[in-house]
Amino acid sequence: MGALVEQVIPDVVQVWNSRGGFGAGLIWRPGIVITSAHLLAPGAHRVILWTGEALPAEVVEVDREIDLAALRLPRPEGRAIPVREPATLPVGSLLLALGHPWGERYAVSLGVFGGWVLARTRGPRGTLRLLRTDAILAPGNSGGPLLDMGGRVVGISGMVVGGDQSLAVPADLAEAFVQKVSR
Repeated sequence: MGALVEQVIPDVVQVWNSRGGFGAGLIWRPGIVITSAHLLAPGAHRVILWTGEALPAEVVEVDREIDLAALRLPRPEGRAIPVREPATLPVGSLLLALGHPWGERYAVSLGVFGGWVLARTRGPRGTLRLLRTDAILAPGNSGGPLLDMGGRVVGISGMVVGGDQSLAVPADLAEAFVQKVSR
């Protein structure tokens, strides 16, 4: 698993807002970071790269119903990590969550894909199908990737529901969201 994490971790970033709030993000495409919308606050945002370099980040798209935001970096950093269609993921599959719990840089937790949760939303979709895992998440993990054992993104970590269950936005929904940014 260490080699897998080493391959992916350079594309996982820290996201900071102007109020001192923090979380994780993933370079989805060179220069475009996907993170959780609930991390955003009025004012400036910055992204801390794997190297420790801080870059300003422009908010280019937000969808609060699915809790995703896209940030544009001033230059094309990173690469696109392969994405796995979450519908092909068998229940019981091992998953890795990467992020920055409690503001500490780069932590990994291992969990199991526990199935799908249908969550109600306040927006036009009405419901949202989310991945459920027992990978340990904490404040600072939101917006980070949830990966299969092949190093492919299956979701974007979003929230903890109870002490041992976490939810993630499926990667196919994140990809559809990013398509709006590309237009």
